[in-house]
Amino acid sequence: MGQKATSMVIDEVTNNPQLLLCAATGSSPLPLYQRLGEESKKNTTLFKQIRILPLDEWIGLPSSDGTCDSFIHEHLLTPLKVSKERYFPFNPLAENLEAECLRIQAILKKQGPLDLCILGLGKNGHLGFNEPTKVLKPHCHIADLTTQSQQHTMILGSSKKPTQGITLGMQDILSSKRILLLVSGIGKEEAKEQLLSGRINSQWPASFLWKHDNVDCLVVR
Repeated sequence: MGQKATSMVIDEVTNNPQLLLCAATGSSPLPLYQRLGEESKKNTTLFKQIRILPLDEWIGLPSSDGTCDSFIHEHLLTPLKVSKERYFPFNPLAENLEAECLRIQAILKKQGPLDLCILGLGKNGHLGFNEPTKVLKPHCHIADLTTQSQQHTMILGSSKKPTQGITLGMQDILSSKRILLLVSGIGKEEAKEQLLSGRINSQWPASFLWKHDNVDCLVVR
């Protein structure tokens, strides 16, 4: 999966060196990011002009304690040699989080649309922090995390356990020109089954990807 995904990303960057990338974090995209880092060593300017917008962020974590921001710095910004000026992170410590959502939405409107959105499939079918619910929110918003998300491996060693996150909304994701969904890890059998059934259901947010006409789904079997 990692090599095929790498080829897809390189093709996109070659065709559009300044593409706007929406980057998920966690174990699913990590092999891809590691391979991109290796490619960057061979061609140090390959990714230098891309722009990066995170998919989501935990609310209330210390700045270096398992945050999505620290993950992206370690696995994308530094190895791909992307400058801070081309990176648009969330500020989960903002005093007014609703205003922070509007700020991110304004950045997306100015910089966007997203050229490529890299996603991982959550065990409960979530995308970012778009958790199972009756009605999915379209734009950047504050999300209450399910118990399952609060036990995510990224924050197992954190001194504080977040109960909320900030995330791009489903319409933001579906407005991407191309989406790459990476499915790996244990405990995701039901989520994969629900996704592949083709039935669209807000209790399985990833199923909404069927509404997009340019999605590549790579599954580790």
